[in-house]
Amino acid sequence: MKELKHTIDLENYIVTDLKSDEEIKLFLNASLKDYLEDGDFNSFYRALEIVIKAKDTVSGFAKKVGMSRSHLYSLFKSEKEPKFSTIAKIFQELGYELEVA
Repeated sequence: MKELKHTIDLENYIVTDLKSDEEIKLFLNASLKDYLEDGDFNSFYRALEIVIKAKDTVSGFAKKVGMSRSHLYSLFKSEKEPKFSTIAKIFQELGYELEVA
């Protein structure tokens, strides 16, 4: 397969594009809505990973929430199923609230 010279990794593009809290909120809300519609939690947790990378490094974020980097990555890769308290802690550290609307 021919390697393309002028391509960018989609995840890196999204991480770079998420600059404001408003953009991040819209991205997370869309990801959560998709999860509620299709039940694909992996996709939602992947969105959380992207947001974490847009705001910080995974290592730095893991320290802030009191988790190991490897634990966060195991959640992102769906090797472990997160507890609700873990999701709440992640949202809290990101500066967002979980709310029923």
